[in-house]
Amino acid sequence: MSLEATNVYREIHEQPAVLERFLRVQRPAMAELAAAIRQRHITHVVISARGTSDNAARYATYVLGGFNRLPVALATPSLHTIYHLPPSFENALVIGISQSGKSPDIVSVVAEARRQGALTAVFANVTASPLAEVGDFVIDLEAGEERAIAATKSYTAQLAAVALLSALLSDSQEHLDALQRIPEAVAHTLEMN
Repeated sequence: MSLEATNVYREIHEQPAVLERFLRVQRPAMAELAAAIRQRHITHVVISARGTSDNAARYATYVLGGFNRLPVALATPSLHTIYHLPPSFENALVIGISQSGKSPDIVSVVAEARRQGALTAVFANVTASPLAEVGDFVIDLEAGEERAIAATKSYTAQLAAVALLSALLSDSQEHLDALQRIPEAVAHTLEMN
């Protein structure tokens, strides 16, 4: 087995521990974000993400849109970086989702939103990053270093972040309880190899 395959295999099998740690450690910070969303009467969400993180953003369009009735749009970073015509972020929650927190286009969207006074949040695996510097709320994905090229544990942590935010916004104990069962379910699935 190649080194890359070994890294992917190892990191896939770290997912249950990452998910459990994320849900336990970041729940208070995510509850603060949910409270800020309610307090500011947020009417919609804009998400800036790239690559695998963009898939997590697409998931958010369904979860936050369906369970929380919040319209979710994916940002168009070129409006910021190339055309210098950023949209208005009035009454928006703007989320940057990134494994590394280093993508300049994601940073530019969140920075502009913050400049406009919008509520900003960052879901990142590296909290000492340019993206984390521009977020009002920084949610650590708790995934630890990823050595494999393919994102695994940080991606599932991003999905968990979206799901946890949704559950906290809806005050759904049923959804919160279901989230607590996810790490065990993932572990069970991995044992079926």
